[in-house]
Amino acid sequence: MKVELLNRDEESATFLVKGVNTGLMNAFRRAVISEVPTLAIHEVFFYENTSPLWDEFIAHRLGLIPLKAEYGTYDENTEVTFSLEAEGPKVVYSGELVSSDPSVKVVDDRIIIVKLMDGQRLRLEAKARMGTAKQHAKWQAGLASYRYVYRAEIKDPEAVKAEGGDVKKIEEENKSPAGLSDATYNLLRDVEELNPDAVSLKRNKDQFILYVETYGNMSLEELIRAATDVLERNLKEVLEAIE
Repeated sequence: MKVELLNRDEESATFLVKGVNTGLMNAFRRAVISEVPTLAIHEVFFYENTSPLWDEFIAHRLGLIPLKAEYGTYDENTEVTFSLEAEGPKVVYSGELVSSDPSVKVVDDRIIIVKLMDGQRLRLEAKARMGTAKQHAKWQAGLASYRYVYRAEIKDPEAVKAEGGDVKKIEEENKSPAGLSDATYNLLRDVEELNPDAVSLKRNKDQFILYVETYGNMSLEELIRAATDVLERNLKEVLEAIE
């Protein structure tokens, strides 16, 4: 297997992966979106709530606020407490949650929890625990997707141009490691269905474009390492069961 980084920013990256099959790619994708353990608010204790929102509604919103912690520093026994006390008139933001552990904090301070009017109060305590998105989406750390690497054989350039295709751009994309872009592929797929003699799409069965994005719970590097750890653990379990 060979992996080549095509582009990345702070929160996402795109890779060219060669020498694998769809089974392995899908296993990694599922590990990212549903099996990487993270921390999320799981219990909320309300001491005072005269806001316009019910306790259950606020608790749900708190659970969906991503929490950032270094991967590997928490386990199933980890419990972090957050406290919040606010009085209106004001908008209560996620940044007002006070963590009992300075190493665990909210990913974004500007997530709105509730708007309090004059005299309204909110006082609560919330507990964060470790979990995975298999249990609830609030524990999802990021997303991943993959697709085949497609290239096009243009047989009738004029027909492709008539459908809005840029032949020169298509030829350039054909030469790139990533192959055709999604927009070009979608256009040429329609052309191929309407006129098979105009263009032919070909795919590499062992080459894929992999996209990975973190929600901020952990760094991109940590997310990829965590998903790899999950995949390795699952494979070991299968081998042990076979033996």
